Amino acid sequence: MSKVKARAAAKASTPKALAEPDLEYQARNSKRREATSRWFYVLCVGIALLSVLILVVLLVSIGYQGQSRLRPSLLTNAHSELEIEQSGMWPAILGSLAVCGVCALAAMPLGIGTAIFLEEFKPTNKIARMIHGFVQLNISNLAGVPSIVYGLLGLTVFVYMFNVFGQIKVNESNGWEIVGAEHYYQVLSLERGQVVMIPQADPEQRQLTVTEPTVGVDADGNEVSIAIWEPGTPKPTDPEVRKRTVRKGAIGGTITERAWYYFRLPFDKSFLAAGLTLALVILPIIIISSQEALRSVSPSLREASSGLGATTWQTVRNVCLPAALPGVMTGAILAMGRAIGEAAPILVVLGAAVAKGTGPQNMMDTAVTMPVLIFNWSGRQQDEFRELAAAAIIVLLIILLILNSAAIYIRHKMQQH
Repeated sequence: MSKVKARAAAKASTPKALAEPDLEYQARNSKRREATSRWFYVLCVGIALLSVLILVVLLVSIGYQGQSRLRPSLLTNAHSELEIEQSGMWPAILGSLAVCGVCALAAMPLGIGTAIFLEEFKPTNKIARMIHGFVQLNISNLAGVPSIVYGLLGLTVFVYMFNVFGQIKVNESNGWEIVGAEHYYQVLSLERGQVVMIPQADPEQRQLTVTEPTVGVDADGNEVSIAIWEPGTPKPTDPEVRKRTVRKGAIGGTITERAWYYFRLPFDKSFLAAGLTLALVILPIIIISSQEALRSVSPSLREASSGLGATTWQTVRNVCLPAALPGVMTGAILAMGRAIGEAAPILVVLGAAVAKGTGPQNMMDTAVTMPVLIFNWSGRQQDEFRELAAAAIIVLLIILLILNSAAIYIRHKMQQH
């Protein structure tokens, strides 16, 4: 076939719109698409500006309400029912940091490890693949579960532990005390305002009647010999002797001294239980974000590492994790930002009480968190408490920004190395 015939055949098979283009229609169509593109751009900018405007209005409103309460006493004092003007949130700040610390220590290793297992150690046999897919499906579903459900789960698993270790009862030693607890009978001495401690020998005996000299400890923890004064006989006059002397027949009740490492089962309403419950809340977020970060690592890096003879673990440790670390840290930052602002699961696990003067004193101690304190203050009738709630929101935002900035700085430093 000659070239002329081939060109004629090709022209005959070309659509008319391409062979004889309508230049006027194409120009109108191009203008219409450009106008649509401009309108879509304006719509996106408008939505973004509206979001920023709403945020600015909220911040200005909160700042206007709470600026009068932004004083040093807000950061150094505790909640007070009698002196509202002097109420502060220092115990709540310590409580939030303690709860979020437990949450991070529990959720981050577990979440990142799970993501590595799901992405880098994919099984080859059928049953293992089914289990792998089942775990993946449940993690994706758990990310959408309301946090109040996690609170109920934490109440059952961590606070009561299914009552496996006994039921929690008021004014009774509950559960199994593993370490850090010493039980005493507290007895008034002859010196006004002074007490002596007698070690509790029988855990079932709730009271002790002192009838004979014994050995105990003073308020400083020093071992002392406790003398008995019998009514009708002369009382000792030396203050040091009076501190170690009790009346015959005096009754002492039980008291428990707890060290900072005090640990028991179940956890009861402790900041440890609250932190573990929050770890459940953010665990799916950390897993999913870490998986996405690992998927973004180029397969050629894994193939090159395997080609050099590295094992799967060596490839994960030396190639995948360093490359995915910025994404992993970003997910962890977002997850911790959610954890520090969560109130619903904390209300379920710890309750709404805010009358606590200090932060947690031991591992089983309860805690007040900032979201719960804000929730409590904002529901009060007094205007002072509402202003304090607005000021507390500003403090919470500042602490959140500080934590996020620190995490971003750490991520940047790790990315450079």
